[in-house]
Amino acid sequence: MKIYAIDTNILVRLLVLVDEEQTRIAEDLLLHSRLVIMWSVLLETEWILRSVVKADRKTVNEKFRFLLTMPSLEVEQPEEMARVLDLHEAGMDFADAMHVVLAGTRTFITFDRALVRRAKRKWPEARVKLAQDAGEDSQGS
Repeated sequence: MKIYAIDTNILVRLLVLVDEEQTRIAEDLLLHSRLVIMWSVLLETEWILRSVVKADRKTVNEKFRFLLTMPSLEVEQPEEMARVLDLHEAGMDFADAMHVVLAGTRTFITFDRALVRRAKRKWPEARVKLAQDAGEDSQGS
């Protein structure tokens, strides 16, 4: 079985009927190959579903959670992506949730006060802080 990393346009064709011929090709690839979905593709797909298709947060999460269950699809770091979806479902911006989760054990710094508040409220273990506070940490060393 061939393994392919797929572009956003292929994933969108699997999730939304836009072009019948391209959807058929994408479905054929899904049936006869293993498709790898990179996080950058999920990020673009979320934007397309939200901005172009006008899908709400619940619909986006349902579609992405379904992807995690498909045996012929491989999402990079599926456990971390499930955490991103939990945070997104709880009200965090999808991209912000990705950033915080991908930071892992490193502290994610930002100038976005709302992001810090939301991350700490939705995921108390999140390592996230304001950049100006991180600067104070490094000045004593």
